[in-house]
Amino acid sequence: MAVRLSILVPTRNEADNVAPLLARIDGCIERTGCEVIFVDDSDDATAQRIASAAERAAVEVVLIAREPGARVGGLGGAVVEGARAARGEWLCVMDGDLQHPPELIPVLLARAGEAGADLVLASRLAPGGSVAIMGGVRAALSRTLAWATARLFPERCAGVSDPMSGFFVVRRDALPLDRLRPDGFKILLEILVTSPDLRVAEVPFRFDARHAGRSKAGLREAVRLARTLARLGLGSRAGRPELRERS
Repeated sequence: MAVRLSILVPTRNEADNVAPLLARIDGCIERTGCEVIFVDDSDDATAQRIASAAERAAVEVVLIAREPGARVGGLGGAVVEGARAARGEWLCVMDGDLQHPPELIPVLLARAGEAGADLVLASRLAPGGSVAIMGGVRAALSRTLAWATARLFPERCAGVSDPMSGFFVVRRDALPLDRLRPDGFKILLEILVTSPDLRVAEVPFRFDARHAGRSKAGLREAVRLARTLARLGLGSRAGRPELRERS
């Protein structure tokens, strides 16, 4: 059977979240023509919980468990590995902690059809979106990063309110997997910068509370983000062909 949608979920120590996530996906996604691919970098029982939940799920579930020595690129590397294994015409990238509501996935796909877009991101910062659940400091940081990124890459991020979003759908054929060098959480930014010809649209959404477990954000991811911004910025100024301006 042809697969229209592959949902890519990178996980790291999300044992208590994967079953509720699959249940909600089952409740809102057409069961035929969809697969959910977990790319797991966990040290806890997440892989076992995924296997158990898959037995009850209506959608097809694929588990890619990466060994410690193969966990290259962090979350972004897991997304790229999942994309290489995916069969869907469309890929949906989302977190495994339920801060990204699965019920929005059909809305993102519908928006892609309406706008003729290659990529539709769920934006916390667009009118109608919200980062209130983060608290004042993290919300202000998200807005500041979006502002700074838009000025660092004005052509690549034109019309994109939330280039740091981790929740989006993208047409598989439009994703330049061979160009990507993921390093940490912010895979969307790298896609936007390395693919200036993508037709991009947005849907606002409210960033939900984490269902269980602890956030993986911290100093290490901040260092990775700084490294990514420097690498992409230098590449852009050097005029690499894959970083040409969006027409």
